[in-house]
Amino acid sequence: MTVMHNGIVVQNDVEIQGKTVWIGAPSYNEAHGCAPIMLQDHDADVAYRNIWVRALS
Repeated sequence: MTVMHNGIVVQNDVEIQGKTVWIGAPSYNEAHGCAPIMLQDHDADVAYRNIWVRALS
């Protein structure tokens, strides 16, 4: 995964290890394919806009 925030690369070619969990290391219990992303705001005043998800070749 590569992530850009306000035009700046903040993660470059990072492998996702699993779901983000409250405690412990992330992991997947079974094989998976492409899936939607989920964004969390913790009841704060947060706005998400202009989010693009695309495969890079």
